[in-house]
Amino acid sequence: MEITGIQLDQSAVKALARHEAVQAAVQEAAEQGRAFARSIAPVDTGRYRDSIETRRRGEEAEIVSTVPYAVYLEYGTRHMEGQHIFGRTLDSMIKSGGMS
Repeated sequence: MEITGIQLDQSAVKALARHEAVQAAVQEAAEQGRAFARSIAPVDTGRYRDSIETRRRGEEAEIVSTVPYAVYLEYGTRHMEGQHIFGRTLDSMIKSGGMS
């Protein structure tokens, strides 16, 4: 017998994503990512580093910075290289198994 395809039960996948243990793991991974991002953030006044936080979005969590100049620190400008804080955080989380 040959298996030609798999069909996922989307309602079961969504229910699993809402499970308390899964939600706790998602939040924990986001908190670890936040801590890493803060640890590599450039510090002049500390405002950028301190603005890095986690937010819940439904079954997901995200790591964000609330300062308006965060995009310039991440990607750079014509006057400065990007720091890639969130890119490096994502790379670290993938390598450590914190997310896939």
